[in-house]
Amino acid sequence: MNPMRIKNSFPLLAVFISLWFIFPSAAQAKRLLPQAKAKTTSGATTVNTNRIGIKVKFRSDRKAVIATFSNLSVATKVDYFLSYSARGTTQGASGSVSTTAEDPTTREVIFGTCSHGVCRYDSGITNGKLVVTTTLTSGKKVAKTFRLKV
Repeated sequence: MNPMRIKNSFPLLAVFISLWFIFPSAAQAKRLLPQAKAKTTSGATTVNTNRIGIKVKFRSDRKAVIATFSNLSVATKVDYFLSYSARGTTQGASGSVSTTAEDPTTREVIFGTCSHGVCRYDSGITNGKLVVTTTLTSGKKVAKTFRLKV
C-alpha cells in the first residue's frame, strides 16, 4: 500500500470517527428515546406525552375527531389544533382543555363549521393533522402530532 495514500486518508478517518460520536446511529437513538405510541384494539392511538394520556379516534361517521385527555393534573395548559385541506383550501380549528376539568376530558372537533346549531361538513379532506401541545407543571412544552387519514 502506498504510504502517501494512508497519510492522506487519516484526516478523513478522524472526521468520520468524530462525527460518529457526535451523531448516534438510529439504533442508538431508539434506545435513548422511550416508545411513545401504542395501538389499541379499537384502532385508536394512545400516546403518553410525559404522563398526559391522549387518545385520538374518528367519530363513527368520520366527519369528526374525538380526542380524550387524561391525567391533566401534571399540566398547566393543553392546546390542540386541527388542520386539513378541503377543496383546495386549508381549514382549521383550535381549542384548549382546562387542566382543572373532569378527568378524563373529551373534545370533538369536526371537519367543517357549525353556526346556530347547524353544521356544514367538508368533503374531500386530505392532509389531516391534529397537533396537541402540552405545557407541563415543570414548564416543559411537549407537542405531539397525529396524522389523520380521513
